[in-house]
Amino acid sequence: MYSIRTKILAITFVSLIFMGTAFVLYSMATTKNYKRLRLEDIEKTVELETEKFNKEIGGIERSAINMVTSGLLFYQSQSRSIGETSVLEFLRSFPAAVGGGLWFEPHAFNNETRKVSIYAFYDRDTGELRLGDIENYDFYDRNWYRDIVDEITQPYQVAWAKPFIGDITQNLKTAAGAGIFDSEGAMIGISVVDWGMEKAVKALTAIRPTENSFVVLCVPEKDYIISATYLPNLTGAPAKIIPWDINAGSFTLGGVNYLNFGRRLDNGWLLSVQIPENEIFAEVEKRNTCYSMTIIFSLVFLMAAAYFLVSKLINTPLRRLTTDVAHLAIGNLDMHVKETTKDEFGMLAGTFNKMTEDLKNAIEAHEREREEKKRIATELRVAAEIQSSMIPCIFPAFPTRSEFDIYATMIPAREVGGDFYDFYMLDRNNLAVVIADVSGKGIPAALFMVITKTIIRDCTFSDSPKSVFEIVNKKLCENNDSRMFVTAIMGIFNIPSGRFVYVNAGHTPPLLRRGDGDFNYFSTKPCIVLGFIENPDYREVEIMLEPGDAIYFYTDGVTEAMNADRELFSEKRLLASINRCKEFPPKDMLSSIKRDIDIFTGETEQSDDITMLALEKSRHYGVLDREAVINELTVVAKMENFGKILDFIGEELDGYGYPPELEDLIFEAVEEIFVNVEHYAYAPETGEVTIGIAAGDEILIRFVDNGRPYNPLEAQDPDLDKPLMQREIGGLGIFLVKKLMDTVNYHRMDDKNVLIMTKKVKK
Repeated sequence: MYSIRTKILAITFVSLIFMGTAFVLYSMATTKNYKRLRLEDIEKTVELETEKFNKEIGGIERSAINMVTSGLLFYQSQSRSIGETSVLEFLRSFPAAVGGGLWFEPHAFNNETRKVSIYAFYDRDTGELRLGDIENYDFYDRNWYRDIVDEITQPYQVAWAKPFIGDITQNLKTAAGAGIFDSEGAMIGISVVDWGMEKAVKALTAIRPTENSFVVLCVPEKDYIISATYLPNLTGAPAKIIPWDINAGSFTLGGVNYLNFGRRLDNGWLLSVQIPENEIFAEVEKRNTCYSMTIIFSLVFLMAAAYFLVSKLINTPLRRLTTDVAHLAIGNLDMHVKETTKDEFGMLAGTFNKMTEDLKNAIEAHEREREEKKRIATELRVAAEIQSSMIPCIFPAFPTRSEFDIYATMIPAREVGGDFYDFYMLDRNNLAVVIADVSGKGIPAALFMVITKTIIRDCTFSDSPKSVFEIVNKKLCENNDSRMFVTAIMGIFNIPSGRFVYVNAGHTPPLLRRGDGDFNYFSTKPCIVLGFIENPDYREVEIMLEPGDAIYFYTDGVTEAMNADRELFSEKRLLASINRCKEFPPKDMLSSIKRDIDIFTGETEQSDDITMLALEKSRHYGVLDREAVINELTVVAKMENFGKILDFIGEELDGYGYPPELEDLIFEAVEEIFVNVEHYAYAPETGEVTIGIAAGDEILIRFVDNGRPYNPLEAQDPDLDKPLMQREIGGLGIFLVKKLMDTVNYHRMDDKNVLIMTKKVKK
């Protein structure tokens, strides 16, 4: 048989060995994981920077193609004023560019003029957009012009020039150009958009993961270095003089082994980051060495200290105490344990002595109390079961009704509570909703709760909550010697119309969510509580619920839940909590709020009943299930497919005898919405859009796409009173659609953008 000292020392030794082994295994695992995460982090950094470059590159390329339209307009009109205005307007709408213009081949603009061009740029000193003085600027022999012209062979092709110092703006930049082709397919000029490289090159120094790593931005196919932070003087030099292989996974430079992380940009450039391998993992290796030495010395010291302390302070006193307590173990309550020390062993001996004395007195009292508590617990359990059975607790409550969703929950602070909720159908089209809080707690509040709930349901003779509360208040005031009262809200929801009428009798203000928006308190001045005075004035409040709207009711046990510091959960925290789960269905929403309350209160005992009820009108009610939409067409959201859409819309409108001007109006609105889908739902990528149409006395057109969330109706209407040059870019197309159509509505549901517009046909 081993002594307690041996056991404690053995446990201590095994624990220390286990901890040391666990640390070694953990250190090995974390080291491996750290190295993997470190490499992934570097790769993500390079990928992120590549995405930043690609985003700007894509915008520049699209802008160069779009500016071709300005070039054709200038060419066809032969008006320099029109050309300059077009270039200025285009650059004003694309501030990412530092300049741009139109450059025509010799005598291509007209036979009389050899050199024709328009160029606008942002002044570096003032930041203003202005036209450049290029009358004497011979661009035909410039490298940037030849780089672009020599590479373009067909429309919509984009070519890039090598970075250069601008002759006018005197800053480092590159340029992307697209060809301007006449009606016979001959290239007559190019549209060029300048991209300032100073910020882009400066950003390279910010992505160095370690002290001695360096970054290279180059064009391998053209044998050209744009920027290199290792040797800055290599910028602009041929790529073949670089003393390392930028396409290799690793290489050695100056006796140092480097790891290479590279990404191709969309325009063929290469962004490459070179990092010394020893710097990537230097920190973890140093940390492991330090920790290992610390663990070894700690194990030796702790074992020596444990042996000394256990022997001196625990083993001897414990042996004496064990001998005396052994008499108590055999039932000798008259045994007196010797108190030989003043420490915890002495206190423990005194505790044993007092325990034996108290134990004698407690045995008889315990038997009496056990029987009494058993009787009370049985009665309270039966009362709680009766109370819970009186409120709706089966969900879904109305499984055959898809127009709305309702869920409620009640958590009493004691075995029984004074809160309650109720909901029931008055008829097929009207739903009654009630939530209430009785003053006081425990059994008296529970009894008054049963009376109130029964009276409210029995007195619901009409769809007027005002009339119901007047009758209920009168009955509660009769013989109410206890002066108990009830705060309550009762609402009647007319399902087909969405009309919700409610009366607030001194209850907490509910919260309302409109569609996909946030919840907000909607409170009016509350009326007097039920059962307090006779003949009070109860006022009805009416709101309209649209598809996706939701109402949340609660008792003050929610906002007055208290934590250990006696702070209240509060209306502010409730609002933040419900908006974190605003998109959840009612059941999950209430569960999420209760979770937040539990986290806030921690181990603090619940002080009041917590009751919540949520009602939501179905998001799909009357939006996507409209039977009037007969035919649909799905195409890729590109302008090249717009002709198919016009043909589809035209075929659907044929046969109804609509006037040509009405069809033109419909086509114009459809074009604006389709362009919005192309530019904002998927750009720079693309995806599908489905167009549905129904014709008759009212023309309905619906757009559905799977793109990123965007609501075109949020665009600010343009100020038409301002001069053209001073107006903000954007918003004119949607403004025109809203003027042309009778209704235009947007919804986001099932991860899809849904836009529906209608136009009534005048007879």
